[in-house]
Amino acid sequence: MKRLADFLTEYVIDKGIIRETDRELYQYGFTIAIEVGLFIVFSLYVSLYLHMVIEGILFYVIFIPLRSYAGGLHFNRFCICFFLSCSTFSIILLTVKYIHISIAFSAALVTILIISVYVLYPVENINREVDHEENEYFKNRLKKFLLLDLLLVVMCAFFGNDKYVWVIAQTLLLVVVTMAIGKYKYMMQ
Repeated sequence: MKRLADFLTEYVIDKGIIRETDRELYQYGFTIAIEVGLFIVFSLYVSLYLHMVIEGILFYVIFIPLRSYAGGLHFNRFCICFFLSCSTFSIILLTVKYIHISIAFSAALVTILIISVYVLYPVENINREVDHEENEYFKNRLKKFLLLDLLLVVMCAFFGNDKYVWVIAQTLLLVVVTMAIGKYKYMMQ
């Protein structure tokens, strides 16, 4: 990963696209882009293999905004993060595919988990301290996404799509678990 990011950074510097002073920023950016790209390719493959593309997209629609604004667990090594991300994504899709849960149970679980996300917020990270102004912005965005998630659950329940409500419930559970572990990890540092 690092070698490819270094190669790409060196290439754009040699071409005069960026300055040498921006080397570290671009190395970091390329590293993150490669890592995220690998996870997207993996999750797309799993979604296609399981014939669950809509469920896979729904996972991302719920997970990405909540993770972005609520915070959560961060690992120092890509391989650990990649393995756990791939595993949890796969487990969520497999659970939805093979375990049927009633809409009522899933919707009740979603309600509890949305409240839990709001209560657990914020999850600080030693690598990215958030000031008061950013915290307020993140909290307002988080509220909006939680309300949208709740609205999405109501719509899915209204149309009787228990699988989608179950995906949302499990994704929220993942967010809550990573928030709780992230909070604990931050307190222990």
